[in-house]
Amino acid sequence: MQLQKIKVKFIINPKSGAHDKSHIVDIIEEYIDSNKYDFEVLWTKYSGHGYRLAKEAIADGAQIVCAVGGDGSVHNVASGLVGSEVVLAIVPIGSGNGLARHLEIPTDVKSAVITLNQMKIRRIDVGKINKKYFFNVAGFGFDGKIAKLFAKSTKRGILKYAQLVFREFLRSKPQAFSVHLENGTVISDTALMLSMANASEFGNGFSISPLSNMHDGMMELVVTRKPSLFSLPGILKKAIYREVHTSQYVKTYRFRKLNIIQANESFHADGEPVAVRLPATIEVIPSALRVIAGENYI
Repeated sequence: MQLQKIKVKFIINPKSGAHDKSHIVDIIEEYIDSNKYDFEVLWTKYSGHGYRLAKEAIADGAQIVCAVGGDGSVHNVASGLVGSEVVLAIVPIGSGNGLARHLEIPTDVKSAVITLNQMKIRRIDVGKINKKYFFNVAGFGFDGKIAKLFAKSTKRGILKYAQLVFREFLRSKPQAFSVHLENGTVISDTALMLSMANASEFGNGFSISPLSNMHDGMMELVVTRKPSLFSLPGILKKAIYREVHTSQYVKTYRFRKLNIIQANESFHADGEPVAVRLPATIEVIPSALRVIAGENYI
């Protein structure tokens, strides 16, 4: 008796990253386990199309939906899967690939497809800010401004991103903020940025919250003060070596729910610029999404 194959939809963003995507389908066809899976490839045609395609995939009976793209592509597809039993897989081809890196999914297409074959499924927490979901890191301030500028740029890739970060860092000024935690603590100060971290890093190996755990029903609010230009190399080094939480410029608070009363208007969710009306409520939805993680992910 032949077992029924698992139905997989690959949703590919042709604009993600800076690499040629003409051979992605060929690699998928070569390395996916055809004895286990029936698959279909879909291509996004506009911003936010991944969300709609994910919803259509659920209606069509898909059991796995694989986002092939960067952090924004993953964000859109995953947002369409929250609350369902459909599993998110990731083939990371973007500039940062923050969520994929946290889940220890390889950043080359062949190895990522092989990871999908291994079907190591975990449930992860999901963040929600007002009515918007996020999965990796969201935030106000400097990183939100970078997300907005990068989204408008016609050039992609890590070099363009690094140029934006350095240029805007020189121009940026600390902004006032006020946050109310669920335990009654009120945090009011100025900062370069406020980050809500479900996972550990922005992308490209730059950690913002090394101790974040996607399975504990908690998140980390990371308040980053602006370092001097002289101190910048030191904090970047700490970010690369997953020690940024020990910096004198960084303060971390754990939370399940908080309210942001005042903050810089530039907001991003998983690197995607989004509009958020203040005051805003950020909360954790425990175990709201099933994902395929890398072989070595704990």
